[in-house]
Amino acid sequence: MAESLTSTAGTGASLTTNGECLAVAGLVECLLKFLKGVLQTITDGTSSNGMSLSEAARTDSSDGILSGKVSLVDRLLSLISQADDIKDISVASALIFSRMLVGFKRYYKRHYFTIVDARSEWALLGQSGVYVIIQRLVSLESFKKHAFASYCWESLQNLIPETLEYGRYAEDFFGVANNVLRSLEDSYRQNLQLTTYVQDWSALLLRHHHDEFVGRDSLDWVIFGISDLLQWCIQYIKSTKKPIKISGNLVQLLLRAHLFPLISESTGEEPIASAMPVLHSKTRANLYGIVFALCNDVGEYHRLLRTVRSLLRQGEGPQAWTWGIAQTAEDYSYDTNWNFERSNTIRSPMGYPGLRNLTNTCYMNSLLTQLFMNVRFRGFMLGADIVDCKHTQRLLAETRTLFGYMQGTALKQVDTQGIADTLINYENTLIDVSVQMDVDEFYNLLFDRWESQILSDEGKKTFRSFYGGQLVQQIKSKECPHISEREEPFSAIQCDIQGKANLAESLSAYVGGEMMEGENKYSCTSCGNYVDAVKRHKINERFEFPERIDMAPYSIEYLQDTEQPLSPDLFELVGILVHAGTAESGHYYSFIKERPTKPEQGASWVEFNDAEVTPFNPAQIPDFCFGGVTEPPGYAASSYSKTWNAYMLFYQRVRADDIGLHQEQPLALGVPVQKTLSRDLSKRITIDNETFLRKVCLYDSTHAHFAISLLDRLRSITNSCCSENHGVERDAVLFALEYADQVLSRMKESTDFERLLDSLTAVLRGCSVCCKLALEWIVDNTDIFRNLLLRCPTARVRKSFTDMLIRVLLYLRENDPQEYGFDVDGLELKSGNGVLPETSCGILQRLVYNMRELWSVLHVHSRAWDDYFGLLAAVASFGVPETFILLREDFLKLCLEILIIEAPGAKRLRVESPHYTQFIRLLEKGRRYSLTNLTELLQNLLLKVDLEARSFDPNYHDRPQLDGGKFALSNTEDMYLYYGTESGRFRPLVFLDKIITANSNAMAVKKILQAMIPAEPRAGHLTDILKTILNGVNIDPADQAEPHLRAALIFCETTPSAPTVKEMIVQIAREVDTIGTSGGAAAGRTMPPSTTIQQNGAEDGVVVGAAFVDVL
Repeated sequence: MAESLTSTAGTGASLTTNGECLAVAGLVECLLKFLKGVLQTITDGTSSNGMSLSEAARTDSSDGILSGKVSLVDRLLSLISQADDIKDISVASALIFSRMLVGFKRYYKRHYFTIVDARSEWALLGQSGVYVIIQRLVSLESFKKHAFASYCWESLQNLIPETLEYGRYAEDFFGVANNVLRSLEDSYRQNLQLTTYVQDWSALLLRHHHDEFVGRDSLDWVIFGISDLLQWCIQYIKSTKKPIKISGNLVQLLLRAHLFPLISESTGEEPIASAMPVLHSKTRANLYGIVFALCNDVGEYHRLLRTVRSLLRQGEGPQAWTWGIAQTAEDYSYDTNWNFERSNTIRSPMGYPGLRNLTNTCYMNSLLTQLFMNVRFRGFMLGADIVDCKHTQRLLAETRTLFGYMQGTALKQVDTQGIADTLINYENTLIDVSVQMDVDEFYNLLFDRWESQILSDEGKKTFRSFYGGQLVQQIKSKECPHISEREEPFSAIQCDIQGKANLAESLSAYVGGEMMEGENKYSCTSCGNYVDAVKRHKINERFEFPERIDMAPYSIEYLQDTEQPLSPDLFELVGILVHAGTAESGHYYSFIKERPTKPEQGASWVEFNDAEVTPFNPAQIPDFCFGGVTEPPGYAASSYSKTWNAYMLFYQRVRADDIGLHQEQPLALGVPVQKTLSRDLSKRITIDNETFLRKVCLYDSTHAHFAISLLDRLRSITNSCCSENHGVERDAVLFALEYADQVLSRMKESTDFERLLDSLTAVLRGCSVCCKLALEWIVDNTDIFRNLLLRCPTARVRKSFTDMLIRVLLYLRENDPQEYGFDVDGLELKSGNGVLPETSCGILQRLVYNMRELWSVLHVHSRAWDDYFGLLAAVASFGVPETFILLREDFLKLCLEILIIEAPGAKRLRVESPHYTQFIRLLEKGRRYSLTNLTELLQNLLLKVDLEARSFDPNYHDRPQLDGGKFALSNTEDMYLYYGTESGRFRPLVFLDKIITANSNAMAVKKILQAMIPAEPRAGHLTDILKTILNGVNIDPADQAEPHLRAALIFCETTPSAPTVKEMIVQIAREVDTIGTSGGAAAGRTMPPSTTIQQNGAEDGVVVGAAFVDVL
């Protein structure tokens, strides 16, 4: 019928008249009648030929009924598009669309979800037919779409409650519902009970339990669709300035139902029903939009702030989760993962976590995953009788915990440290996780230790039945009729593969035996003689090792009588443990078949490779597991032996009458099998998952956008006027700081940290009280201060933090100098003893003190030197009072110390300060430190120091402030400033040579030289400065002399001594013949005009300047 409709409509004609539109109307009516027949068939539960729906969907008859359905829908859409081009289609369009709507209202409304739930070919007509047509109609320009949308909406809105039962099939429905709602005319929308919609849809949203699966990017279309409708309705109501009246606190209810459910309590005897948040970012964005839209007054805003802030961690805890590790033991700690990636912490989409490699424990991981995936063995270990979990049965207890987390955790990987810390090897010591172990040896050790901790004989027997059986060692004499047999238990068959083509050959050789003759004759205990005999190994008892291989020919019954009828004993392959590498080193990983599975799911294989769990195609087993030779495509001549092949095979017996198999079926398609856990372990895993998923949601980008929007909303919600007690402002500021520290600063490749701090700075620079709140929190939380300034590996995070501090400090300095640290009257510094600031000290002094305390660890954070010294340099540039604080805290001395510490004569200083010894070691290992902002800080401090004044002893005097507002050097600072290595009659200055050679801040070096040289000759170090520069000019290779040549020019421009300038020129002239081409280019780049040197005021300055230029 569908084909006839398509052909009747024609294939290439265009609609140009109302008559042709009437033809389209007839086609639409025919389509609706056809739909009615299909829907009636579904309602009756049978197809037209009497078969069930599922049968009909799998037969050719259904294809015959629906043949041409795609072309029919496409043709209808084409005809509608052509009808849109007709100028006068009022009659035709009315006919077409009234027919469409009548059919939709009568049949589609009633049977839509039945169609899609049938999961048959008929769903195409429902989803790709009617809905696509409706979407097209709503978008037509010339059609009266508002009337159509209004008519449609009456049917759609009544269907919304039914979507809760058919969530996975609701995508198209909500797509059309949203489109239709937005297409309604304003006049029609204003007559709708939108507030009632909001109330009803909110109730549906709160009632619905989403079906997202942790690890998969699955979207629950019900919660997404309803939240999308709900958010649009709320925004529309707000745009009309009408109040939104909703019973109950919807904001808090939504937060707790879907965004951040409450963490379960560990107390109580009842099992915990886990409350999992919605994880999909698109849905969370909708929910945040609803929450934000409903936050319309200060009270609601403040409650929301307190709730969101309470989600953050209060106090430092174990940070294993930031690495995606499920920590099974509480006595291990982990450093925070600073480059947190949300997607790398959640378990695999396969539904299983991986295992953490402790160093070289891939052998342990590959075996444990094989054993865990044996569902019955897992169930036995989870239900093991354990009465002493701390001592005699600790390994069993750790295994139970490990298997429990492997089954239930939401994290990417599970920690195996507990197993490693309880497994004693045959030398009676703990296994060494840094040493690779043979997996076969580990297999025997592990099973031996497990069995020794099982209490009952029955338990031991059951344990051995999973992996093992009885091996009969039989010796049959060739000279007498006697047979000697001895049974031995085994847990694995050691197959000889050398010279064998396949497993069948290996097993045949295994039971074939070996001749015992000559000197190896067998002593027959029955005859008392030595006789020739055959020693054979045969499998006596069935064992639960799987692959499609018949083990009956290798049983003792068959080997004793090969003529007897043989009943097959089939095993199927369920696991392959692979080794890649050489005999001396390599890596283990596993391919494992999921079992049991639902019949409709089919076989599914998984690759477990330490923390990584991925799907595996069993068709690749020959390439990945058989070994042999590989030939890269297109390189047949360069074949080579594979270094990866199967090392251990796991087989499982195929039994049709598998007792209790139905109890081990997965709960749903694609959901791994779950075994019963103990109440305490189940609670522990559930609470760990809830806590982890809450943190994962905090790291979602939608939460960052919500947090920034929430902070931006502060000024508008309070009308840019802070409250009297600053309660709401305090919570907003502290929330922003805590969220920036705990979440945004740790996220990898995110710009949200900078955006949040920009918003926070805008808030702080509007109120000095808010400014003080933020700065006090920063200086009080020294660990957080160190995290954001030094520890964080992301440069833009550190820079954003220091930029914010500088801007906020300047604002407080201008608007509240007393809190900043000045006396109000004369802008004098507040008191402080320079050791531990008193409570009366201002913010600045406390901040500087904190930075002083970080000096002993500064060498560890080489990448943060520019941030650390950049902040200090900025503070020094504020003014004289700030310089005094930095001088008082010895920052000039410390900067000079770190520049001279490598000098041979500074050994005593290194001994007295151990962190300098560590600093030297790091330098020797190649660690590099930027001196850019350290040089800037030196410049800012030295410009406020009188180098001509006599130094003072800080043990007896406070630092004096001299005329002109400058300060005197301390004795130690003076010594370090002019500290040099003895070489004849002069001492090259170590600190000066260091900053010139670094060539990282030429302008700061210039200003330092311009501050030092005018202090001569009174300071008595002009020659030392000259020789320091010349030493660098003489460097080899010569092209590295450019920084010192530049310093030489500054020296000549600044020094008042013409003879010294002449000496500089003469010395450089002597190096001209050795500088080469690259050195000449460097010298050329530093040439000054002669007039520059004239400005030094020397009597023969012009001559000197010209001569210097000529030499260069």
